Amino acid sequence: RRVLFRSGVMTGTRGTRLRVLIGAAALAGGLTIVTLAQDITNPDAELQFQLGTLLSDETRYDEALAAFDRATHAQDPDLAARARKGKIRTQLKLAEFVSARRDAEELRRVAPDDPESQTLLADAQWATGLFDEAEATYREALARAPQSSRARFGVARSLATHSQLEDALKEGLTAVGAAPRDGEIHAELGDIYERLNRYDEAAASYSNYINLLPNKDRSDKAAWARAQVEFLRS
Repeated sequence: RRVLFRSGVMTGTRGTRLRVLIGAAALAGGLTIVTLAQDITNPDAELQFQLGTLLSDETRYDEALAAFDRATHAQDPDLAARARKGKIRTQLKLAEFVSARRDAEELRRVAPDDPESQTLLADAQWATGLFDEAEATYREALARAPQSSRARFGVARSLATHSQLEDALKEGLTAVGAAPRDGEIHAELGDIYERLNRYDEAAASYSNYINLLPNKDRSDKAAWARAQVEFLRS
């Protein structure tokens, strides 16, 4: 398999760390990999996982996906599972929903009691239009881990689709309290507040969502959310 990483403009501590990791990956054979996937060592897999995480933070999702995919072949099952979680999140950001669901189903097969694996499967089910299945998976995850912000987020948006808005708001507020830097939760709260005709709070939630987006000055999602904020405040 061949995995290529292109150079990009990076600044600050994160950019420096990313350049270091790319250099280390090159020395380890990570820039052009021609060995079989199962030949990867745990140290190389850990390096690829860290690289994928930083590339994702830089919104270089195609490259992040390649790094995470490489790391899923780690000999250490825990490391392989962490890499697969990163891969699924990246696939969802790239709108590769069917692939994300397939990987999430495999992850759940090897880690059936892991609430995070369950919520990732539910996210993928939701993205592919399996809303009833997603709701059931979110609720199963929430029963296993009541502190899971992603499970509560999923339950909140399921309730919102059934127009149970007050209950959805309660779940969403609990979720955002547990994970205040999860932009998707703020966006969902914005939608719920808007449907409740609480426009000032909806605008504030969408503003929080914008501030948490990477590349918010150039993001299409940020442009959409800004339009929502302007409309709500008018």
